[in-house]
Amino acid sequence: MSKPILLVTRKLPAEIEARAARDYDARLNPHDEPWFRDGMEIARRASEARADGVLIAAGDPMNAAVFAALPDSVKIVTTFSVGYDHVDVAAAKANNIIVTNTPEVLSFATAECAFTLLLMAARRAGEGERMVRANQWEGWAPTQLMGVTLEGKKLGILGFGRIGQKLAAMARGFGMQIHYRDLRKLPA
Repeated sequence: MSKPILLVTRKLPAEIEARAARDYDARLNPHDEPWFRDGMEIARRASEARADGVLIAAGDPMNAAVFAALPDSVKIVTTFSVGYDHVDVAAAKANNIIVTNTPEVLSFATAECAFTLLLMAARRAGEGERMVRANQWEGWAPTQLMGVTLEGKKLGILGFGRIGQKLAAMARGFGMQIHYRDLRKLPA
């Protein structure tokens, strides 16, 4: 039995491409050529490949015109992203195409990025890094780039979903007080 044909619009991590090649007749974009920026080009390549599914990434433009242009062989479009605002879900449904995404996979990573920015701002890490790169670092000084500690500070989080809760857990580890605003109240 032949494997379903999967058109992959972007160069993905090696382990993902290996799994796609193992499980599907994967048509990859090994050099990340920018054809993925044009939804009609995605539809053209899906038609050419007689794809059963299309694996896109954040930002690949999947609007109503693209879904209408996809061949009848395409039954699923999945995005290698949590967000799917670049996908016209109503148009997909009208064309009997299932849309999936990868929920929750980036919650911790996104919270880490937010916390990295907190630490960088508090400890003036960006300024220090620029000094080192400009060969202006002359060694430690008592008042140089003092910054502030996060311990005991209040962190306000707007939206307390998966990412906000992970960020709060990180901040608690630094002794920060957490305040959040969300439509629903969580247990203490």
